[in-house]
Amino acid sequence: MKTTSKALVLFFLVVAAEANVIQSKITAPKWNNGLSAKVNDYVDETISMIGPFLQQNGLDPMELPEIEEGFEIRIVLITYSAWLKLHDGQMTGLVNVARSGDQNVNYFQKTLRVRVQLRFSDLEFAYRYLVKVMNIGPTGGIIGSLSHFDIIADVLIDFNTDEIQLQQFSIAERGRLRVRLTGNILFDWLLNPLITIFTTLFNGIIMSVVELTIRNVARGAIGAINSNIREVIDFIESFSNNQNVLL
Repeated sequence: MKTTSKALVLFFLVVAAEANVIQSKITAPKWNNGLSAKVNDYVDETISMIGPFLQQNGLDPMELPEIEEGFEIRIVLITYSAWLKLHDGQMTGLVNVARSGDQNVNYFQKTLRVRVQLRFSDLEFAYRYLVKVMNIGPTGGIIGSLSHFDIIADVLIDFNTDEIQLQQFSIAERGRLRVRLTGNILFDWLLNPLITIFTTLFNGIIMSVVELTIRNVARGAIGAINSNIREVIDFIESFSNNQNVLL
């Protein structure tokens, strides 16, 4: 298995931190009632591995979809139809990732649930645009700067079937968006509607595509892990044994 896949295993499962505890106490009666633990230190130690994984899987920079959207502009008493085309878009900044809040693992009846919340900061969404209204076709660039967004990944590891399942993967929180234009100087009657329509598209289709793209990469990685589950388990066990030596 590639090093980046092993890194993802370490991060998403965070099992390496608790594997030895589970293996040594799995038969103890108190495990029947379940057990929870915080694994913040282990997440902090392994989170640096996520950036290279995202880059190698085409997520930073991430290509954004081409979008065409119609809208209306009202000038004085007249309403004009217009349309906006966004193209050559990309998002950068996913490598700026950190833990968000406490990270927990829960063990119950030979299943381990790992819930990780990540914060991605200082993201930039850049597009080229073309606007058509009243036979005018200004072009330029539009850049959206997002302070942050959080992603929650909920992973279930079933030791009964030796299978890993992605239970939840979603954007949970979003920070403030700032929009600026480059290139041609636009009149206010066109500038303000353009920023409004971009913000609407950003909050809708653009962020939906970002979430779906990251989720698909995560599912693909977990699928690869499941197909090589024995190697993954051996790798986790060796990591756990190394932790015991250090302790």
